[in-house]
Amino acid sequence: MMKKIILIFGMITIAFVSMAQQMTNTFIFSKMDIAPQHTLWDGNNTMLMGFTPLMGSPIDIPGPTLRYTEGDSVELQLRNMSQGASHTIHLHGLDVDQWNDGVPHLSWEVGHNETKSYYFKAPHPGTYLYHCHFTSSLHVQAGMYGLLIVDAQNPSETWDGGYAFHKEYAWMTSELDTVWHTDSIINAVHDTTTHLRLLPDYNPQYFLVNGRSEHQLLDTNVAAITAKANETILLRLANIGYYGNKFHFPMHLNARIISSDGRPLPSIEISDTLDVLPGERYQVLLQSTSEIIDSISVKYFNLNTQNIESIQMVPVNISGFISSVDELSGDSYIYPNPTNGKINLVNVKGEINIYDSFGKLILKTTLNTNEENIDVSHLNSGVYFIKTTNKNFKFLKL
Repeated sequence: MMKKIILIFGMITIAFVSMAQQMTNTFIFSKMDIAPQHTLWDGNNTMLMGFTPLMGSPIDIPGPTLRYTEGDSVELQLRNMSQGASHTIHLHGLDVDQWNDGVPHLSWEVGHNETKSYYFKAPHPGTYLYHCHFTSSLHVQAGMYGLLIVDAQNPSETWDGGYAFHKEYAWMTSELDTVWHTDSIINAVHDTTTHLRLLPDYNPQYFLVNGRSEHQLLDTNVAAITAKANETILLRLANIGYYGNKFHFPMHLNARIISSDGRPLPSIEISDTLDVLPGERYQVLLQSTSEIIDSISVKYFNLNTQNIESIQMVPVNISGFISSVDELSGDSYIYPNPTNGKINLVNVKGEINIYDSFGKLILKTTLNTNEENIDVSHLNSGVYFIKTTNKNFKFLKL
């Protein structure tokens, strides 16, 4: 059986080593920013702790995804090169023995410049988390977390004898309070007896999907979903934040909830909504039988007040409607699609009518040149239709 070894340096260096005939080494470093580098949706930068694939790479959130196949034997080696704080690796949701679970005081901690290893066997297929559990209220918020996926022996199935799928996406939701990411806090030496008194109240200003929000979610490399009609999509959801999440799936996606916290549900739950609380993971199957352009909404609610603090919209494109250039017929097209400001129409002239998804006329204008733009920033988020004298277009307003 293949044995994968992960070496973690920096705060963490991870190396995957195959103990069969071939050895594969992949090094991933974890470190601490010395200056704000992570760019948020409004252009502001913030400091992070976290994991990187190269020593010289900037820290990103979430950290690199750790991926194994069911039954793999794994060594996870942690080398702590942080500025004084101890760290651990907690394998959230995995069935491992207490000594290898990375919980301080119940297993060992890794001090500055120390190196220690975790050993475990990849359990049943599913979606899991890993994160630092030392002064975790700060270190998780600072960015010391990532996704851990265990694949079935057949990687196109959710588990052996489970559900087949064509594509998969993984979303980690979280929040970010920039006050906690200032130099005086993130670079301070915290111990378990003082860090709670040193930390200010938690009031996040940014609500994230895979470390991004707002217009950053248009990027298919971040979270946006693209697929073809009738393709089955496996969506992995994991909440590493301190707020609850309410997901709403468009009814055309026929959402089916199939597993929770790495375990198959006794039966499929068919629902357009799903609440994911901190630390929880779910797997959802999505499938549309027709072309659609829409979005999945994620509401972030305060667990104490139940107030909705933010709504993030992640685009969904079935059969190619969402792209940087939407070519529907000949050389006439619109871009960008989706948009949160202006939309450009190329080689489209004459009378233009824009309708909402209920068929209500929203805007009427006339285009006279080969390329003009229309300001749609005032429109509510949703799907809109552009009707011209000889062509029709569809776009998503965020």
